[in-house]
Amino acid sequence: MRKYQHIAQIQFKAQIIYRFDVAMTVVESIGMVLFAWLIWGAIFQTREEVTGFTFGTMLLYYILASFINSLDLSEGISREVSSGIRGGTFSKFLVIPSHPFLHFLAANFGKMGYYLLFIIPTTMLSYLLFGGGLEIGRMSSILLGVTMIFLGLLFMSTYHYFIGLMAFKFQDIGLFLHVQGTVIFFSQGGMLPLTLLPEGVLQVIRFLPFPHVVFTPIMLLMGQLDIREGLLALVILLGWQVLMTLIVERTYKRLRIKYDGVGI
Repeated sequence: MRKYQHIAQIQFKAQIIYRFDVAMTVVESIGMVLFAWLIWGAIFQTREEVTGFTFGTMLLYYILASFINSLDLSEGISREVSSGIRGGTFSKFLVIPSHPFLHFLAANFGKMGYYLLFIIPTTMLSYLLFGGGLEIGRMSSILLGVTMIFLGLLFMSTYHYFIGLMAFKFQDIGLFLHVQGTVIFFSQGGMLPLTLLPEGVLQVIRFLPFPHVVFTPIMLLMGQLDIREGLLALVILLGWQVLMTLIVERTYKRLRIKYDGVGI
C-alpha cells in the first residue's frame, strides 16, 4: 500500500502547478451558492417554508452541496483513463507493478486532499457572505453523514473509472460523459433538494447510489433525516460500491486482452 500512498502524495504536490483549476473550482463553488441565494431569495419572498426548508436552511443545503461537489474530482478519472486508452499511454499500467484502479483512486484522493485546503475556507466564506442557517444534527448523524461523504466520493471514483474503461470498447465516450454528468448531478441533489420531487419518484431513486453521495449526507448533517433512514442509505451505497468494484474488475479483465495500445 505504500506505493499508492506515494502516488497520492505526488498528485497532492502536483496540484500546485494547476492553480487555475483550483481557482476556478473556488469560483464555481461560490457561484453555485450565489445562484441559490438569488433564485431562492425570490421564491422565499412569498412564503416562509418550502418542503421543510426555510431560506436559511436552503442556503445551508447549497453551501454543503457545493462543498461536496467541489471535492468530487472523479470525472477527471474517466477522462484520463479514456484518453490514455485511445492514445496508447494506458499501456504502462499493463506492465508496471501497480493496479490501474488503485493507482487512479490514490491519485484522485491525493488531488482531493489539495483541493480541500482551499474548499474549506471557501465554504466558510460562502456561509459568511450569504448567511445560511445553522442547523446541525446529533453527533451520530454527523458522523454518519461524514462517513457517507467519503464513501460517496469513493463510489463516484469507482463509477468514473468504469466509464473510462468503456474506451476499450467504444471509440469516443465524450458525449456520454456530458449527458450522464447532468443526469447524475440532478439525481445527487446538486441542482435541487430531492425533497422537492414527487414522493413516488423519491421512493424509487432512494435505491440508487447517487442520491446518497450528496443529498443524504447533507440531510444527515443538518439533522433533517432520521438515523435509521441514514443507516439504510449507507447500506445501499455500500452495496453499490461492492457491486461496482466487482464490475470494474470483471470489465478490466475482459477488455484488456483486446487492447492493442502502444507497446502491446
